Amino acid sequence: MLLEGKRGLIVGIANKRSLAWGIAQSAAREGARLVVTHQGERLEKNVRTLAEELSDPVILPCDVTSDDDMDAVASAIRDQLGGLDFVVHAVAFAMREELEGDFVDTSREGYACRSCRPWKTAAGAL
Repeated sequence: MLLEGKRGLIVGIANKRSLAWGIAQSAAREGARLVVTHQGERLEKNVRTLAEELSDPVILPCDVTSDDDMDAVASAIRDQLGGLDFVVHAVAFAMREELEGDFVDTSREGYACRSCRPWKTAAGAL
């Protein structure tokens, strides 16, 4: 198996049609131990139901617009897995004001959301 013994974080699973879910299934099939996240209670049930197909997943809440959530995920990963070997970022995010015009006019700041930065937290990098 290509990912035997590897630890990965998959951010952005919303439902069984999510690109992130397809990636999670493939990574798990290849032997990876996964951390999967959900944004809020609305998506938690979907993610927990899907994660039942994975081997020993870590399931964590994570709102990528919240520094506190990002720090909590990083801390939980360090505590439970000791670190990561790979991250899959599949979150669709845009600032509300960026959704009003043409896509081509998206500002540089529109791409500079917290979730798009490297996974560096107050407690250090993953």
